[in-house]
Amino acid sequence: MTYAKFSLAIAASLAVLSVAQAADLPVKAVPMPPPATWTGFYAGGHLGAVWHLSDASIIGSGENDEGPWDPSANGSIGKAHGAGFIGGGQFGYNWQKGDTVWGLEASISGLTGKATARNDFANGAGAGNTIESKIDWLATFRGRVGWLMHPDTLLYATGGLAVGGVKNVAAPSGLAIPGFDRAVESRTKTGYVVGAGMEHRLNRDWRVALEGLYVDLGSSSAPRSGNASGDGIVVHTHFKNAAVIGLLKINRAF
Repeated sequence: MTYAKFSLAIAASLAVLSVAQAADLPVKAVPMPPPATWTGFYAGGHLGAVWHLSDASIIGSGENDEGPWDPSANGSIGKAHGAGFIGGGQFGYNWQKGDTVWGLEASISGLTGKATARNDFANGAGAGNTIESKIDWLATFRGRVGWLMHPDTLLYATGGLAVGGVKNVAAPSGLAIPGFDRAVESRTKTGYVVGAGMEHRLNRDWRVALEGLYVDLGSSSAPRSGNASGDGIVVHTHFKNAAVIGLLKINRAF
């Protein structure tokens, strides 16, 4: 055997040995990303529609018999309603355990629109009165609990504290009673919020949700201006502010 053939044989043997050794080496697994989870912080924005609801009544006392201001005419003015829009932002935190997701969420929103009602002139409670009620802004602090009907789709219920700025006006319409004008109030009220929704995870970072809420900010009353008249009449208008809200929400997980 020539030197060249001998060298070629050795090289071939080494190549075969190297391939055999490589075949015996364990294959290194490609690292897999951790499974997606709902646990963690998130923040986002929302837009939607709001239906303002108000229940107003007159409460009066005194000895003057002047139609709607007569204490015998006390009672409900009626229910007012009106539609508007709502928009704002929210942030929160979720904990996932199996198919159950618990969470806390806070939101702040601005609202448009108002609830209105008018009673035409007639004897009886609220005769000739125009009512306007609205919630200007709303903050909620809520708990959430939900069930994962699919790893990426959550059905949930929510509820908690609601805080909002309300404005209410009751004005005699078509009546000219000296010393009496309007009942006006603008204040911050607290109440409760309950609702439900469905949230879908588009990918690891983004989620979209549809949510319905009922907000009740309780009741309050405002005196008619001019109650210091010589007739000694004291008249208040009693308001109850509530709203039904439908939201489209977009959240980003962190």
